[in-house]
Amino acid sequence: MALYEFEGRVPEVGEGAYVAPSAQVIGSVQIGKDCYVGHGAILRGDYGEIFLGEGTAIEEGAIVHARPDGKTVFGKRVTLGHGAMVHNATMHDDSVIGMRATVSDFSEVGEGALIGEMGLVKQHQKIPPRKIAVGIPVKVIGEISDKNRDMTVWAKELYVDMAHRYPAGMKPVPEEKSSDEFVFRPIGFIHTPFAEGPGTPIQGGLATETKGTVEVKPQFAMGLQDLDGYSHVILLYAFHRSRGYKLRVKPYLEEVVRGLFATRAPRRPNPVGFTIVKLEKMEGRILHVSGVDMLDGTPLLDIKPYSPHFDHREGATAGWQDPRFEAEQRGEELRKKADGRFESP
Repeated sequence: MALYEFEGRVPEVGEGAYVAPSAQVIGSVQIGKDCYVGHGAILRGDYGEIFLGEGTAIEEGAIVHARPDGKTVFGKRVTLGHGAMVHNATMHDDSVIGMRATVSDFSEVGEGALIGEMGLVKQHQKIPPRKIAVGIPVKVIGEISDKNRDMTVWAKELYVDMAHRYPAGMKPVPEEKSSDEFVFRPIGFIHTPFAEGPGTPIQGGLATETKGTVEVKPQFAMGLQDLDGYSHVILLYAFHRSRGYKLRVKPYLEEVVRGLFATRAPRRPNPVGFTIVKLEKMEGRILHVSGVDMLDGTPLLDIKPYSPHFDHREGATAGWQDPRFEAEQRGEELRKKADGRFESP
């Protein structure tokens, strides 16, 4: 239900009443038992009051308001048609206000009366009970016939029935998604000393002394059970400050252009990063880790335990990186810090 409090004024909804999700019911609005408030209807009880009697139907797109300290009152089983407007007026039991009709300030529509489509009930105008009134402004043109009465009774019963059926009967249709589309939401956030990309370590394994914390959201905390037996964990996270990508890039270790997927550059089609960190200790849902190489506030996507039994590979090679790690070339160069490539292009 789209119900809104306004400055201490709170809507009230009776048993069996239905308020559509797209309707807006604001402030001092009392909705009686078995009422129906349709899609896109607006009932504003912000500085006035609105009362709906039992079994009243406010159809789609209708607007109801009241003057400051005034009242708009609907009796029992009143029907307010699609797109109609009522302002600070009184509609007595069983009356019908046709589609796109207007009922203006201080006017009254008598019991069982019918206001025709597009009709205007002007200020202070009173429509007698069981009369038909049409026009701009409306004029009484006749009496409610048995046929009219039967039709309005049927319509009122229909909307009471719809008020009962809609809560269970209306369900959103799921949007069609491509079979290769995925949506990820953070399970927590990683906190590090690095507020900007430039100056961040290029790899956690080259900055083992750099400490940070991993804060897991409360609803996922139970999943941390038994993790404290591991010395290292793998953090999967989003490069949340990365925008765009190129399929050929210059890695940090040299000036030769390489294919993106032969590097760990953070600007990628799916900007997902991973780092193996040392698990120093756990405090509830907070992991204290070392060897961080990501920005402060990085969204955490997953945690996996690092297992030397599964993750070590005998004879593994590192392609173009191997020559860079030969003994004579190791040293300060490998402790380079990240530059603007962490950021947008």
